[in-house]
Amino acid sequence: MKCKVLFFAAAAQAMACREKEIQVASSATVGDVFDSLAQGCESLARLSSSCALAVDGKLTKRKTILHDGCTIAILPPVSGG
Repeated sequence: MKCKVLFFAAAAQAMACREKEIQVASSATVGDVFDSLAQGCESLARLSSSCALAVDGKLTKRKTILHDGCTIAILPPVSGG
């Protein structure tokens, strides 16, 4: 299956991009995708415990199973003033 991953704030900085298209197994979860991306990027891995995850615009849990063509968003906490 193909999915699009959107990276925001610190996740975009860690990945050096704001968007990526990936291939995933038919039984993949949003957590599987995050873990796979984090294995190749230590900066993203450090954000693991603080990121919210969304699929098709809705916040979700790591165990949510993905579907073909979905859009995953990785949303680290944002700070500012």
